[in-house]
Amino acid sequence: MFAELYIENLALIEKTVLLWQPGLNVLSGETGAGKSMLLDAVSLLLGSRAGKEQVRRGAERCRVQGVFLPPFSATLRQKLTELGLDFDSEENEELILSREVLAAGRSTCRINLQPVPLAALKAVGRLLINIHGQSEHVSLLEPEKQLHLLDSFGGDLIAAQRQETAAAYQSWQQVAKQLAQAKQETADDAERRRFLQFQIAELTEAKLHPGEVEELTKEASGLESVQQRSEHAGRAYAALYAGNNAALTNLSTVVDELDELKRIDAEVEPLQTRLQNLYYELEDTALELRSYREAIVDDPERLEEINSRLFALKVLGKKYKADESGLLKILADNQQELERRENREEYLADLADKETKLAAFYQQAAQKLHQLRANAGQELAAKITAELKYLQMSKAVFAVDLAAKASSADGFDEVQFMISPNPGEEMKPVAKIASGGEMSRIMLAIKVILASLDEVSTLIFDEIDTGLGGRALGSVAEKLVEVARSTQAICVTHAPVLAAYADNNLLVEKNEHDGRTITTVQELAGEAKVLEISRMLAGDKVTATTRRQADELIEAGRKLR
Repeated sequence: MFAELYIENLALIEKTVLLWQPGLNVLSGETGAGKSMLLDAVSLLLGSRAGKEQVRRGAERCRVQGVFLPPFSATLRQKLTELGLDFDSEENEELILSREVLAAGRSTCRINLQPVPLAALKAVGRLLINIHGQSEHVSLLEPEKQLHLLDSFGGDLIAAQRQETAAAYQSWQQVAKQLAQAKQETADDAERRRFLQFQIAELTEAKLHPGEVEELTKEASGLESVQQRSEHAGRAYAALYAGNNAALTNLSTVVDELDELKRIDAEVEPLQTRLQNLYYELEDTALELRSYREAIVDDPERLEEINSRLFALKVLGKKYKADESGLLKILADNQQELERRENREEYLADLADKETKLAAFYQQAAQKLHQLRANAGQELAAKITAELKYLQMSKAVFAVDLAAKASSADGFDEVQFMISPNPGEEMKPVAKIASGGEMSRIMLAIKVILASLDEVSTLIFDEIDTGLGGRALGSVAEKLVEVARSTQAICVTHAPVLAAYADNNLLVEKNEHDGRTITTVQELAGEAKVLEISRMLAGDKVTATTRRQADELIEAGRKLR
């Protein structure tokens, strides 16, 4: 839910805060008071073009900030994750979007205080707010959005069939790509086969095996250190075993002395036993050390052989621009490709047969999806047509057109919402309806049916009463109240009936202060709301009758809510 809009130094607005409420919020005020500037502020927040002319004269920058409260849709949370923004709706109670525009014209964007590119602000903004105005871009009129809404209206049946269709499309396209590649390969088959045969022969002759380089490097290192290892082992053996000063010789003397001593003093027997055991352990160690030294073999021929092999593998790797594992992969890939090319006809026939079967399976899945959409479209069209009749478009007929498009993961349907406003008029896309009053009512009718399916939590209607009057205007007001039960609605209006039905009224005024024109916003309640609706009914000529009419309208709206 859109909870708060803060505006600073935007055009005639010096500083103001708008607090939105759940349900229906209405902005009213005299023509030229600055209501459009408030929508400009929201548009800036959603990523619209920013210009230095928007900065209040004399200020260095303007700033707009919007605070949004949960719950947040799964699509929005996923988008925030994709953008690399840390956000957990269970821990974060609010989402804050902000934008600053410098007098020089440059702007900066932030989401929860983190700097983001303009594209990210747009992507998140369109999942929070949908602005519907006479000249605004309306996401609901995009064919892709209409397809999503129709599928959502169709429920679990369409969702399941769409998944099946997408899986069938991916399988089909994978094989189709392989078939196209195989057909392309046919053109250069002979030359390519000779090339593959040459590489396979060269790599096979190299007798590669995994881990060979590591094994040879280790062995070469051992051969290169023969003299050093032999010298160190010899000196260690001599110090331990050979000569009069060897460790074992001295230890033997110690053991013999303690053996004599224990005959005099039995208390040294444990010590003598420990030293005796240590002697045996050192003796075994000395023998193993001698065996190690004797096993060291100086083999310069083997070392030369290893170095030659390592050099050959290095040259081969440089030629193919690959390491040992890469060379083995190239060999395996080449062998597989050569086998495929040598069995070209059989391979092509097998792929073609598989591609035909998968294409047919996709067509069946997509056709079933098309039929489910057609059924859902008829039901949706009937419901919206009924809503239009309530909105005083009694002769209008709404339809959902399914035109054919290129096959894709979501089927081969392009959805277009169509309408014939009056008898005898041909069906036209809703996006091309000229009358502002008709467009307003059509949008309302669609929203009434689809409000629970649309994940955007806030709808803004800019002067939805344009071109309407009488009973049609009353019907629109009633439907706005209905839409606002499930989706927060914000409406800029000159119509007293819309203002009277609002849950939250905000008055936009333009005043002079210290020689400067300033636009301000104030919340209306109680008597202030009655006075504003009276003004909307009678202008400056407010009478007791006018006030009574205002009270009656407010009471009627209260009963609707």
